[in-house]
Amino acid sequence: MFTIDNLQQKKYPSRPHLSWVLWPFALFSLCASPAYAVQVHTGTEGLVSHELGHVLFAVAMIVLLIRITRGRLNGPGWKPFKVFLWLIIGWNILTFSGHWMRDGISAQQFVHHNGQIIGFMVNGLFDLLFYMTRLDHLLLVPAFFMLLLAVRQWSSEPS
Repeated sequence: MFTIDNLQQKKYPSRPHLSWVLWPFALFSLCASPAYAVQVHTGTEGLVSHELGHVLFAVAMIVLLIRITRGRLNGPGWKPFKVFLWLIIGWNILTFSGHWMRDGISAQQFVHHNGQIIGFMVNGLFDLLFYMTRLDHLLLVPAFFMLLLAVRQWSSEPS
């Protein structure tokens, strides 16, 4: 029978405290340079590797969607998860297109104030399409909401 007394009497091997293991990570994080949500990928090599990441991410989501569909997973949570995958695939395509279109945009079209970009001048259809690629949050927010719904349905399912 399991009781609190049995737990207190059991001897566990001594090991270093977790705080000693985490100290180096804490110190390194204090020395880290800021990482912004939007970062410039300098040079062709940086952009190519970033774009390759979008392609691989989209392909992985397509493969996952195909496996879920072929496996006929139709229980609770799978429908919102499939919608999540479709939205993430769409986001990757939209973002990939935006990165590709960025080379065709003139630097003078960006409105600056105090060293920050505060606006963008749309002069034609290409510019409008580029601007629409900047609104990727319109796909990401619903995508993560659908993922939240799927996880909630899976966690409430009796095991």
